[in-house]
Amino acid sequence: YSRDAAHAYLANVLSFPGYYGKNLDALYDCLTDISEPTHIVIYQFPDFTDCPENYLCSLLDTIVAGVKDNSFLTLSFDAGSGR
Repeated sequence: YSRDAAHAYLANVLSFPGYYGKNLDALYDCLTDISEPTHIVIYQFPDFTDCPENYLCSLLDTIVAGVKDNSFLTLSFDAGSGR
């Protein structure tokens, strides 16, 4: 896991525009710009009840905020093996 890899993955699977800035503000902006029904699944979601302040938590918080603010987005978590 790295910041760059996470942003590259999200940009790819969510078809973000080429000018996507690959930071949390840009992530929020792109999430709230989505204008067709889109379901986001986060696989292998670890237990974040004790989440330290780190970038992964900030990334997840940003995704949750984008989902809350865009009625076209839904979100679920899957603790299984994913994909």
